[in-house]
Amino acid sequence: MKKIEGYNIDYDFSGFRKIADLVYFDGPFLSHYVSSKGDDYLFYWVDRDEKDNRWLVLRVNLASLQKYIGKELTLRELIGHPNDGYLYVVDIDNSLVYHDIKLVQPSALPDDYLPESDSYYEFEPIPAEDAEELMTYELTIPYKERNRFEEILRKIGFPVSALKKVVSQAAVF
Repeated sequence: MKKIEGYNIDYDFSGFRKIADLVYFDGPFLSHYVSSKGDDYLFYWVDRDEKDNRWLVLRVNLASLQKYIGKELTLRELIGHPNDGYLYVVDIDNSLVYHDIKLVQPSALPDDYLPESDSYYEFEPIPAEDAEELMTYELTIPYKERNRFEEILRKIGFPVSALKKVVSQAAVF
């Protein structure tokens, strides 16, 4: 594997839960995880040798992830501009032990670790078996349409009172 210049760190990935494999072919190439704090991360496979697989790990915000899946951003753009300004390079052995974790600037990555410039999303996510309770969906209803929306929900038997309780606790923008 290629030598990577970065800062060696200890980082605990044990609280991460897989949400979905976004790109999969005989194994995952790009996966979506959520940390124990609720932060979204992408794991992007870039290299391997006889004992380890190497992954780029970057924190993403939900809006950027949605833009990537919606083909508004490329994977290269996400990797080139991670939320934190850096990403992790992580080697994972066959026993799933994470080691040689480095903080790396995107500019320090070898060119062959970067996806093509037109790396728009072209697949369907494969949800992890235990990720259903972590999956969230965003729905925007214009304020003037709220009564009509509630009427539709009642017709299909949805408990509108439960929705009102959740909405009342949400921030209004």
